[in-house]
Amino acid sequence: MIWRFLLAGLLGGICYLDRTAAFQLMLHRPLIAATLMGTIFGDFTAGAQVGAVLELIYLARLPVGASLPPDDTGAAIFAGSAAAAASSSIGLDSGSFTALILLSVVFAELGKNVDRMVRKANGRIAHLTMESVERGDLRAVGHGLLAGLTLFAASGVLLALAFSGAGVAVAKFLLPNFGPESRLDFSALQPLLPLVGAASVYSCGRTERTSGIFLLAMAATFGATVFYRWVG
Repeated sequence: MIWRFLLAGLLGGICYLDRTAAFQLMLHRPLIAATLMGTIFGDFTAGAQVGAVLELIYLARLPVGASLPPDDTGAAIFAGSAAAAASSSIGLDSGSFTALILLSVVFAELGKNVDRMVRKANGRIAHLTMESVERGDLRAVGHGLLAGLTLFAASGVLLALAFSGAGVAVAKFLLPNFGPESRLDFSALQPLLPLVGAASVYSCGRTERTSGIFLLAMAATFGATVFYRWVG
């Protein structure tokens, strides 16, 4: 298990670097991050399932410019790890699936707060670098860039370790304590999850001509989700 956590920390750190500081290859998106965690912890499909729902929910919340959205990468790391661990132990039923999606919101906010602190620290590094350059030390530019990347990478690794560990712990110690009534209550909320994501994306739309296509696509997604999770 220790090697799985080490791999989760390494890949999670890369995902966090991709989020703002480097790469920008969309590796940080929930679908990718959750699928990676699911694969590491033993169930590719479970990770992809929660990642697809989180992708829809956070699709319109992007870390662009000074915007500081919820940490969807952290939410995906938590949910992907938890879903895979639950699938291999107690099983990932509709109630557990919905509970993990809802719990991931907490980790998205925790990651957002850490991101805010890291950005402030990175701003301080930039300020010190500018002071060094004004004194004629041009090598400070490279040192400052390296320090900033190291800061983002280190915080990403630590968050990935913490969130994946929390996901496995929730799957092994919290979910098994849910009774039949609690599972039924969470299951009733599951069809609402894709609708929340659809509403988030639609609220950012600006082209009325495509609204019909969008609504049809969301209806198809909603129907497929209900069929797969409840019937399939």
